[in-house]
Amino acid sequence: MTAAEPDLYSLRPQYPVMPSEGSSDAESGPSRPLDPTGPAALAIVVATSLLPLAGVVAFDWRVGELLAVYWIEVAALVLAHGVAAMFAERPIVLADRSFYITGYDEDAERDDVWERDPNPIRPVSWLPPIYRRNARVVARSLGVFAFLLFPLAPVGFDALSYLTPTVGLAALGVCGAQAAAVYREFFAERAYEDRSPYMVVEAAQRVVFFYFVIGMLTVIPVTIGVFVIEAALAPGLLDRVADAFGAEAVLLPYLLPIALAKATVEWGRRRAVREDDPDGVATWFTGEDPRREWKKREESAGDD
Repeated sequence: MTAAEPDLYSLRPQYPVMPSEGSSDAESGPSRPLDPTGPAALAIVVATSLLPLAGVVAFDWRVGELLAVYWIEVAALVLAHGVAAMFAERPIVLADRSFYITGYDEDAERDDVWERDPNPIRPVSWLPPIYRRNARVVARSLGVFAFLLFPLAPVGFDALSYLTPTVGLAALGVCGAQAAAVYREFFAERAYEDRSPYMVVEAAQRVVFFYFVIGMLTVIPVTIGVFVIEAALAPGLLDRVADAFGAEAVLLPYLLPIALAKATVEWGRRRAVREDDPDGVATWFTGEDPRREWKKREESAGDD
């Protein structure tokens, strides 16, 4: 017989109970911290994601530069998750998956999943060990850059004109933010112990795929809509908008869906990290964890 496991909740530090709304102590007690998945947090995420639109109209920000920053942020997300995947401890399980990252499919060979000894390497004492067997997964996952390069095809080398000092400064900020987010999620919370390298890179590729679909659903309809409005419904409207708000304002119909998609990604990933069983759009960014699915099936079987 094994000893009973300790109640982990009882080992947590106990904090004073906050006064509830409407109680007599609500006004005199300390203010409540912002719920990171509450309505107020959602409003902040949406507002900050839509802020660039105001910058285009009020401060003559260039839409191309904003899109360049968005692109760099997604690329940094992919690379940061690739680095984190090198530390993932769990083996890969591909059975019964509905989403496959680049380089893998349901017919992947057994050797591709690797079941050999992990052979970890610990280059420094303040980081967890690196698993050399994860390198193949990370290398294959970088094929997702084909999807990231797709939006650059129409502009070609002209995209380099948007790499201004302002974009460079913003790029440093978004890259630092992605590195900090990966550190909080995978290292500070020791999530690398519970995830396979496949699961880590899958989280980033789900974001790339989401943006890719939004882009495909945006460019063609918006372009057709702009031409229809200009040619049939309101001739000269684009010229009047450009005269009133600047030429960049004409491109706002392309930027708005991307900004809303960014808000969706930020909110969905936040809930996916903080909630055990999120619903709605957050389920897409949660990814597939075989152990979680097994646990759900066991719980449902127990209920029966």
